[in-house]
Amino acid sequence: MSIIQRIMGIIKKVLESLRPDSGNDGEKTNGNKGKSKVTNKILYKELIEHFVTDMEELSVGRTILYPMSFNILLHPDDYSHVGESLPFILPEVIAGFYAAIKTKRDSIHNSHATPPATYWFFQFASSSVKTEDKQESHIIPGEIVTFGSLTTFDINKIQKGTRVDNVSLSMKCQNSDVIQNNINPDALLGMEILTNNAFKFNFDKNMSEKLSDIKSSERGGNNALATLTYSDGPVNVHLKMLDELVILSGPKEKRNMENILIINSEAVDVGHVQIRYVKETNKFQLCAYSKTRLNMREVPISVGGAPIWKDMAYNSDIFLNDEVNIKFKASDSIISRL
Repeated sequence: MSIIQRIMGIIKKVLESLRPDSGNDGEKTNGNKGKSKVTNKILYKELIEHFVTDMEELSVGRTILYPMSFNILLHPDDYSHVGESLPFILPEVIAGFYAAIKTKRDSIHNSHATPPATYWFFQFASSSVKTEDKQESHIIPGEIVTFGSLTTFDINKIQKGTRVDNVSLSMKCQNSDVIQNNINPDALLGMEILTNNAFKFNFDKNMSEKLSDIKSSERGGNNALATLTYSDGPVNVHLKMLDELVILSGPKEKRNMENILIINSEAVDVGHVQIRYVKETNKFQLCAYSKTRLNMREVPISVGGAPIWKDMAYNSDIFLNDEVNIKFKASDSIISRL
């Protein structure tokens, strides 16, 4: 079956089943249809209820299964109302998911709840669904349609332009461009904004329900040259660049040096990346000893004592092995020297 046929089949399913209490597996509509506008609380409640219902239906024996990918369709007016709040609602939703998993796990002797995917994925859209012929909208104000699935598609392949056949619908949000908003990154609590309407959270093996833990190195006070931020489960980890040369290394690192910054992910290799500050030019540079992308461009791999240095912008995205995204931000004191 071609991807077009699969997409058209899903569109047909959407158009035929946009009714409360749909019986289709993995798909739910709320009972608020036409009664009132969707609020943050209603959206939160709907996602938690969908998750719990699917977990009950999917789990078998001692194996607890649950959806980790959600596509959520809203009426355009409702999307406009809640769209800007999405980055701040989702950490609470994730915490609710973890609470539900632990409750289910505790109720079954010797159960296991291994995550079916490596990260949580959410994609929101207004209700316009584009077919080959026309644009159709069938959701009315107050209605929420959610699609849940066990696994997520490979976002890294999507970002590189690779065709992925199991993407169900291509949806574009309206009215709310969260990427362009002045968002405090500390408030995102482990979330990565992929596009205007798509969000990713790495799975937290500890299933922590705490939303306020922000780790930060204490050494050096406010005298950092730059800050590097990445998501470790539900926590944003801030690492300070206090030396003119720092090494980003994985959890298997054995050296105990102050200029080695440990990234808590098995995807990060020992001595994965080096970053240096060049005082004479007031610039930062990066060299990579394992697979690295700098602002989505692959960096050549350095070997032995022949580092290949690449200039870095003051605000950059560093991708390690296409799994760990690190936000690099130069300090204001460095930027002010321009």
